[in-house]
Amino acid sequence: MGLIALLVFSGRIFNFDFEKLADFLKGTPVVYSCLIFIFLYIVGTFFVWYLKDILKIVGALLFGAYLSTGLIYISEIINAFIFFNISKVLGRGFVEKRMRGRWKEFYNKIENLNLGWVFLLRAVPLVPYRVLDLGFGLSRFSFRKYILVVLLASPVRIFWIQFILAAARGASYEKIKLYFLDNKLIFILSFIYFAAAFITALALKKKFKQ
Repeated sequence: MGLIALLVFSGRIFNFDFEKLADFLKGTPVVYSCLIFIFLYIVGTFFVWYLKDILKIVGALLFGAYLSTGLIYISEIINAFIFFNISKVLGRGFVEKRMRGRWKEFYNKIENLNLGWVFLLRAVPLVPYRVLDLGFGLSRFSFRKYILVVLLASPVRIFWIQFILAAARGASYEKIKLYFLDNKLIFILSFIYFAAAFITALALKKKFKQ
């Protein structure tokens, strides 16, 4: 609880200006700006949760869809390692000893999910990565299996977001709407992608009710 309180409190103290951050990275050599970007994505978002959204936009605009995808992919692999193991060390004992009834049953079902379900959870925009990292860390799900899914499934979701942000030149509703109006094929593919997320959510809800 103390760690959670610290993260929430620190997230309210620090304030990152979108334009200043973008200007700072733009004025830095590419190699260093990439390293700073990864550092901020890992260390900065540990304390300031909303910074991840800012960095996704800045990354897409400065580095383009492909490079920003690669940088975020590397960062999310490291994040998965950190948060899974933090959750495992600090919270798994509590879940096993204190949790009863529905909560304990919920975590038992998580650890018994096959790789296909975990892959879908990681690949579609359904649950935030941090929630997945912490949730699977609390269960007895194998870390090796989880990190394998992270490696294989994350690029799809990351690239889709970065591609749209880079192509639309921002994250505003108007820019994304205009981009979709001009690119019908991308809109159709995005609709199919979100439909897959919706179907996955319904299937998981049914599975967890059983």
